[in-house]
Amino acid sequence: MRSTTIGLMRVAVAGLALAAAGCDLGLPAGRSPHREGNRLDMIDQPKLKPQRADIFGGRPTGTLEAPAGAVAIDETPYPYKQAQAAEAAALVNPLPHSPEVIAHGKFVYENVCITCHGPKGAGDGTLTLVFPKPPSLMTQKVRDWADGEIFHRPMRGQGSMPSHARQLDARDMWSVVHYVRQMQSVEPVAPASAPASGATPAAGASAGQAQPVPTAAAMNSISGGRS
Repeated sequence: MRSTTIGLMRVAVAGLALAAAGCDLGLPAGRSPHREGNRLDMIDQPKLKPQRADIFGGRPTGTLEAPAGAVAIDETPYPYKQAQAAEAAALVNPLPHSPEVIAHGKFVYENVCITCHGPKGAGDGTLTLVFPKPPSLMTQKVRDWADGEIFHRPMRGQGSMPSHARQLDARDMWSVVHYVRQMQSVEPVAPASAPASGATPAAGASAGQAQPVPTAAAMNSISGGRS
């Protein structure tokens, strides 16, 4: 009798040990097979999580989006479309033509614009080795533009230049306008030229002749010699 009782106790202890081991190892819990000691894990709750469908409103993601037409604080939506450069001429540069503003415009120009427009606005930046050459900012045509017309171009883009509105705010762009005016005051007037629609033809080449393909050396010069 005693041996039978001891045997039953051993079986019970073994069963408890197995059950404890199962809890320690973890069993599937909740709607997903998480291993959390057979408990409903805290990660599986009715709440919004990034990159997961919104379980409340049925939206495709839990990331909240701004309502249509919402405007950030201190932000004024730009009212003109790409083809409305003439209308943008009415805009007045709100920044003073001060050394501080010009210095900021120079900083922005040399970090964003110089790759295409070149160090003096002549349209000879390093990217023009493989992309269309933009017109010079030193022509009389550009000099005659109102500040708002110059501001409009990087805001909405023109030709092969995309809009920079996502990279630069209005203060950056107006500062660049001041810096361009500063360059125009010291650089000579460049000859008038039509905006390039493709790669600039080589000297002496006719429009119908095939243009050379950019070499690896030219591409290397753009990337600073890195392969």
